[in-house]
Amino acid sequence: AVRDRAARRAARGPAWPAWLTVAVLAGCGVAYFPLHRGDASAPAYGVALGLSALCLVLALLLTVRPAVPMLAAAVVGPAALAAAKLYGSATPSARVTPVTDLTLAPVWVAVAVAVAASLVALMALCVRVASQDSARRRPARPVAVSSRTAAD
Repeated sequence: AVRDRAARRAARGPAWPAWLTVAVLAGCGVAYFPLHRGDASAPAYGVALGLSALCLVLALLLTVRPAVPMLAAAVVGPAALAAAKLYGSATPSARVTPVTDLTLAPVWVAVAVAVAASLVALMALCVRVASQDSARRRPARPVAVSSRTAAD
């Protein structure tokens, strides 16, 4: 039982990349939080709130189980937020502009935090996959072979 737990822990890899991902994702959720509605429509405010909640929910889920699919979502989610924020600020007539203008942080801070969250999640994903791969490649314990022959 102890050996099984140790094998599972080795397959998961170190815990710090996942915890760092959680921290940066929480920061991303705060940076994208729509503090005030301003002149935005209710649907635009709802989308902005949902995007902020996406990062916070991913951070919460990663505290429970930092599995490969969750880490992959943690890579894609903040990257999409950063792309939307950059696109919305570069083209003011775009449909995403009302949503991206509601963020708590200024454009450069929100984009930097989202990019950092995506890169940290990518690093945690790579560490997790490499740990699982090395755990699978580890040779099984050698079986003790009896030195007695059939003639004994």
